[in-house]
Amino acid sequence: MEEVVSLRAGYDPIRIGIGINTGMMMLGTLGEEDRMEGSVISDAVNLAARLEGLTKLYRTLLLVSEATRSKLTPDAFRMRLIDKVAVKGKAEPVLIHEVLDAEAPEERDGKLVTLEVFNSGWELDQNQQSKKAQTQFQECLKQAPGDTVADLYVGRCEALLSNGWDAENWDGVNRMDTK
Repeated sequence: MEEVVSLRAGYDPIRIGIGINTGMMMLGTLGEEDRMEGSVISDAVNLAARLEGLTKLYRTLLLVSEATRSKLTPDAFRMRLIDKVAVKGKAEPVLIHEVLDAEAPEERDGKLVTLEVFNSGWELDQNQQSKKAQTQFQECLKQAPGDTVADLYVGRCEALLSNGWDAENWDGVNRMDTK
């Protein structure tokens, strides 16, 4: 409802991205007597921050790590696996999932209808079958034109088809060089 009100008033809707990871962290208080603040630090917190940054790349609202997804009650949320990434500063890749229930109903429903096609495209992409993968992602976009992740993969496939694969070094991991 707030989005409708803000659009009527001529304002752009507010869109935020959230990244969630599960793991150990340390909580501490920093500062001095007149000025103190709490903070959390750990690799788990750092990964959550990196996932939040990746919401801009994938143009999604909510990303969770495999560590988080595996701790949730099965079927508590509708999600889809969207990538295997090594975030900046880390060599170890993580699987990331888009939480579809965070989307507007029409976007969520379109992504749910194309879930099997998307999963097939992702598997084909992982196996260096770019042309077939691109066809799957294009089909997703026909049925769900607002699917920003499928759109990203169409572009990735196009780039790979134009520039070729580095097949010797491809391990299915997308290495991110920005935060």
